Amino acid sequence: MARVMIVDDHPIVRDGLKTYLSLQSDLEVVGEAGDAETALRVASESSPELVLLDLRLASGSALALLPRLRALEPPPRVVILSSFLDATALRESVRLGANGYLLKHVGPGTLVDRMRAALRGELVLDPSAVELLAHSSESPLARLTAREREVLDRLADGMSNKQLARALGVSEKTVKTHVSSVLAKLGVRDRTQAALMAAAQRDRPPRPH
Repeated sequence: MARVMIVDDHPIVRDGLKTYLSLQSDLEVVGEAGDAETALRVASESSPELVLLDLRLASGSALALLPRLRALEPPPRVVILSSFLDATALRESVRLGANGYLLKHVGPGTLVDRMRAALRGELVLDPSAVELLAHSSESPLARLTAREREVLDRLADGMSNKQLARALGVSEKTVKTHVSSVLAKLGVRDRTQAALMAAAQRDRPPRPH
């Protein structure tokens, strides 16, 4: 059973989430908090595997709390659950290691499905967030060169540096340079986060012409 923690400064939201999650046989709410400091203390004590984190807390930004949660041992998955979509917050949350960005109007069944996906290590994004990342002129993906985008696509396929070098006909040293550039431009910490971002974009529905 996966251990879940809820961080939201509205008690009615926490109560609603707890009630629904209590009906799931594979999820257990092991803690809750309404502010950042309490959240960090409760997370340290209860060791959740997944934290649902409201973007705006009365005591401060969730983006300041996110890296502190991710620094715990073992580090929990963190999914931002917000009432609004903010491009800057979306990119920053992914850069800081969030496993998802969902909006509170998501259906309860969909929310649980996305939580399970996040627990498997997948990047879970609201469709509007995927669209924003993929098509905004400010999207980190738009900063990549054609070669870097090819490298990113192959990372999303799970290729190692050696496999990338063979596929692209270049040295592993060159591959490492490309990967480092991709990570820097996307503002993510590691190749896994970069691959998840690329995979999430692949899953978006095509735009109508």
